[in-house]
Amino acid sequence: MKEGMMEHRRKTKSREVETSLSLFYTEKGNNVGSVYKKYPQGRGVRRISSSIDLPRKDTVCSSQEWMAKYGLKKLKLEISRCMGPSCTHQKSGQRSASAKHCSIFPSVEIHGVVRHIQWTPGEMEVYIRHLEKVLRRYVQRLQWLLSCRRLFGTVLESKVCILLDTSGSMGPYLQQVKTELVLLIWEQLRKRCDSFNLLSFAESLQLWQDTLVETTDAACHEAMQWVTHLQAQGSTSILQALLATFSFHDLEGLYLLTDGKPDTSCSLVLNEVQRLREKRDVKVHTISLNCSDRAAVEFLRKLASFTGGRYHCPVGEDTLSKMCGLLTKGFINENDPTLPPFEGDDLRRLAQEITKARSFLWQAQSFRYALHAAFPACHLATAHGDPGPHPEGPHPSWYPCSKGSCPASPSQPTGHQGDHLSSSRAHQIPTPEEK
Repeated sequence: MKEGMMEHRRKTKSREVETSLSLFYTEKGNNVGSVYKKYPQGRGVRRISSSIDLPRKDTVCSSQEWMAKYGLKKLKLEISRCMGPSCTHQKSGQRSASAKHCSIFPSVEIHGVVRHIQWTPGEMEVYIRHLEKVLRRYVQRLQWLLSCRRLFGTVLESKVCILLDTSGSMGPYLQQVKTELVLLIWEQLRKRCDSFNLLSFAESLQLWQDTLVETTDAACHEAMQWVTHLQAQGSTSILQALLATFSFHDLEGLYLLTDGKPDTSCSLVLNEVQRLREKRDVKVHTISLNCSDRAAVEFLRKLASFTGGRYHCPVGEDTLSKMCGLLTKGFINENDPTLPPFEGDDLRRLAQEITKARSFLWQAQSFRYALHAAFPACHLATAHGDPGPHPEGPHPSWYPCSKGSCPASPSQPTGHQGDHLSSSRAHQIPTPEEK
């Protein structure tokens, strides 16, 4: 702790001052004198990287792990990186404050605060291309989760057990669940897991095997045959199923699929699971087939959270059909509809990052227009070419807040010479919260 604090202080101190040594000759004796001076060391403008690497859309990991490695913050793609300090004199009329930025950088107004754009048009183009690339990959991963991982989600551990609710209320879902479970066996368990087991629970328990079994073709064929004979009847003995599976040797993850609450107290189940995890570090991932039962959803969320697992709720067919065109297009444009509120942890986290990336992209496109208008001499022949019509209309409301003209474009109109434009004339950009 102390070493970390000292290191932080050394880094901070090195940023604050920079020592300069000057040597000179004296008038008498040809002696050499020296002068040490300390100058403040300013922070550099945060530039955009020239390249960006992204993983495959079907990389096997949770959305939390995905965002920790490839989220907008980790990739340094926050829109705030292009913004300079607040332009205080535009709000208060103080001509001296931040004046050095006003003669160079155009400004925008966000939440009533005027900020300066400190990237060049070329850097903004690179940022937009990176953001579009990342957004496309996010959408591709969302499509993958909604198709290949729609019902059970993504299996992460190598030694797992699938717990399947076959109580009477599961009757309407059972045929679809059996079909999806067969696909799970071959698409995920066979390809990724070292060993597995299956268990169905209603009033009593039905184990496929007494312990975890090595994942082979023969074992998968046997498991598939066992699945076809499942029937729905009785109550929901979730606690008994959990107690039985926690006894499996080397078990790493449980995947519990149900459509409701247990037939015992929810708090009793949670307390028992906490007690079991004191001896065995097993993650319980929960899957709800009935998201309208809010009490059951809350119970399954808590069960997953207590054990370090994930909660998953499959997206309905109606929602999928509505999203089909949206996902195919990629919804880059601002007028495209928004994503629905997903219930499951993986889908929700990814959708939130997609929404944030879309908002950043819209703001960057508006900033790009402002930069091209401010620096027409810097209108580079980039991949995007001409910025096109401004998103807010043919006559943009932004102006560079300068006492003179842009150095790159002496003829650029900036209002009356020597006037500082008020914040109401700065380009107003909606923030992610406003969208």
